[in-house]
Amino acid sequence: MRTTALNRLTLREFEPRDRDALMAMHRDPRVVELLVDDVPLHDARRAHEFIERIRAYYLANPGLGIWCAERWASVLSEEELADPEVRESLSDEALAQMSRPVPNFAGWFNLMRVTDWPEEIEIGCRLVPQVWGSGIVHDGGESLLDKAFGKLGLSRVWGICHPQHRSVQQVLRTLGFRDDGERACAGVDAKWFVIHAERWAAHRELPRRERMRLSLRASTSRAAG
Repeated sequence: MRTTALNRLTLREFEPRDRDALMAMHRDPRVVELLVDDVPLHDARRAHEFIERIRAYYLANPGLGIWCAERWASVLSEEELADPEVRESLSDEALAQMSRPVPNFAGWFNLMRVTDWPEEIEIGCRLVPQVWGSGIVHDGGESLLDKAFGKLGLSRVWGICHPQHRSVQQVLRTLGFRDDGERACAGVDAKWFVIHAERWAAHRELPRRERMRLSLRASTSRAAG
């Protein structure tokens, strides 16, 4: 699967060359702090096995899987590219090269069968802290929901996360998911969310800023209640 959202995100199949980046992501305590699984992907052997298994999963489950996320960005920021001193210090060739967007490992997005409920599908992501707050999580989520309800023809999709992972819950609500309570997933306490096809068809028409505003309002009301 390859898709681009706002010309800054690419989702592709994992390849053996992604092992080191996968390990590095799972060595960051910020990433693994509130996961509902404890697979030690910081270990080279386990990371290699993960990639081999997910590549087999693509074949056994067409349209489903865990995809490597790459964020496209140039070496120089927009501010640096606009700085006359920076531009004057570089040759035309160097400036062109450093202005060209290149892919950087950002984590993963997934559509997978729910561990305890294989006829149902869950959406998820795991991103490196460097892209938190960039909007990438919304780009990928919107793209996968379009795929789930369009190409795959699903009637509903689940979101499952740690009960204390507030940021993930906020993203799910912004995407239009509704709370479905707390219960175990693969033997671990988890918070469940669900979205149906008709809900996404209406929700996706709202500007993202409006969806975020509605989500924050709902969260505030829930906390007050």
